[in-house]
Amino acid sequence: MFNHISAWKLIRRQGKGPYFVRFTKTDGKIGERKTSATTRGKAEREAFELLRLADESIEAALHQENRELNGWQEFCRRYVAEKLEFGPYKTRQAFETARNRLDDLVPGIEWVSDLDERVFSLFALRLREEGKSVATIHAYRNHLMSSLKWARQVRIIDRRPDPPPIGRAENPARGRPITREEAERIAAQLPSIVGEEFAERWAWNLEALWRSGFRLGETFAFAWEAKNHCHSVLDLDSARPMIQISARAEKARQNRIIPMAPDFAELLRAVPKMKRRDQVFRWTLSTGDSRSIKTVGKYISLAGRAARVVVSEKNGKTKFASAHDFRRAFGARWSPRVMPDTLRVLMRHASIKTTLEYYVQENAKNHAEALYAAIDERAEPSPILSARG
Repeated sequence: MFNHISAWKLIRRQGKGPYFVRFTKTDGKIGERKTSATTRGKAEREAFELLRLADESIEAALHQENRELNGWQEFCRRYVAEKLEFGPYKTRQAFETARNRLDDLVPGIEWVSDLDERVFSLFALRLREEGKSVATIHAYRNHLMSSLKWARQVRIIDRRPDPPPIGRAENPARGRPITREEAERIAAQLPSIVGEEFAERWAWNLEALWRSGFRLGETFAFAWEAKNHCHSVLDLDSARPMIQISARAEKARQNRIIPMAPDFAELLRAVPKMKRRDQVFRWTLSTGDSRSIKTVGKYISLAGRAARVVVSEKNGKTKFASAHDFRRAFGARWSPRVMPDTLRVLMRHASIKTTLEYYVQENAKNHAEALYAAIDERAEPSPILSARG
């Protein structure tokens, strides 16, 4: 008759006064409710109503307890606090954006398990109706699916959904690699953006971005010597200097050692040894060294706009160069020079698929130039087949 009560009986204190209904919950715990009756017949009639209310109360408490573990909103707060808090700022920001758009377009999600194939399909449909690109829809879905991967790891759900395909983005990148001349034009705008006093230091930082391929967020966690939760320089004065990558300071969350690009090593070696202390990058402003990715990114984007370096024009929107376009330029420069897996290591991609999709295939023209440059045009090729006539 009741969902959470397995047995009950009427009792009376010392044989007098009102009756109490004592019940045993399905988890074995004992509960009591007081009736207003002093006669057994009336007490039995009241007992059923009291037991019904007690059963509903137990149900509500269990529901709330379950929400604290498996509720969608509660899970999102936990995912950010436990998984994303110490990761890249942009990853956290991107997840929050995807989560907010999902809540806006597919309201009524209560549990993590509600995110099934139907919800993802409906979310993609409504994003398309808003005019969002396939690349944007992919990005939103990927961040949500990453959160569900973590939900499975902490045993909140048993399986991740397998949503239907949403098409392939023609060009997944949101910009293009900038050229050397464009990078120099951007640096030339720095005096008017950050001030004459700090422009030289910022220009050095942009040169380091150009040569290192770092994400902007990683520049705040790159030290000359080993330091907790920071990338660091290894064996700079050796023939093959390396970079120690810290899992806590990069997108892929992997501790590893990677080779340093030769021109980046050359730039670092030019720094006097007495100045090789603390952080390699220092984004200095009038208020001191900035630790805000948002602030630094904004100033670099302002310089890109001032230099009129356009990296994308889609749907009537013009996108000017930003800090990430220096990383794209790094990948584009090394793409025709090294094997794809070497490029993957330099770019620190978790999958070779990302490297091929964003850099190797996009850089086909450069590969063609390298191919023809390898041919000695002065040599007359010998025909394989002689003409017949």
